[in-house]
Amino acid sequence: MSLSFKNFFILNTSFTLLIVGSSFFFEYFYKLTPCKICLIQRNMWICLLISFLLAIFQIPNKKIISIISSIILFLLSLTALYHSLIEHGLIKNLLSCSTSSGLEATSIEELSNILLNTENNDCSFPKFSFYGITLSNLSFMASLILLLFNLQVTKKILFNNYES
Repeated sequence: MSLSFKNFFILNTSFTLLIVGSSFFFEYFYKLTPCKICLIQRNMWICLLISFLLAIFQIPNKKIISIISSIILFLLSLTALYHSLIEHGLIKNLLSCSTSSGLEATSIEELSNILLNTENNDCSFPKFSFYGITLSNLSFMASLILLLFNLQVTKKILFNNYES
């Protein structure tokens, strides 16, 4: 059974919409404030969602949108892998994920207030884990699976072996 181009991207859009919706759900209902790398990943998922929607409505060329989607998925996979490696302590973070340092405080009371009211948004500490699998691990697995499927479709589209 082969999937049409439009149905393939409808399936991708549904999956991506579920991921983006879940990220907002965890943030607003479970108060899991995303770190900077999480926000980068979320923005990449949203860009991917937009490219999938463009593919469904066939606004640009099939070849161009397939290549763009594959590039976004590749970058998303690398970002999620980078975040996962940081969370597991295998590499050090090159980006600054800290918020206020407290150095701008002019008194002990201000410093105490800053420390008590600052949330930990360090990228190296996962805020959610299920059997050792963090949200960045899930993002990596999802983006890698979508990347592999999209690369197959892109290859077929580029060699004109895919149904419209």
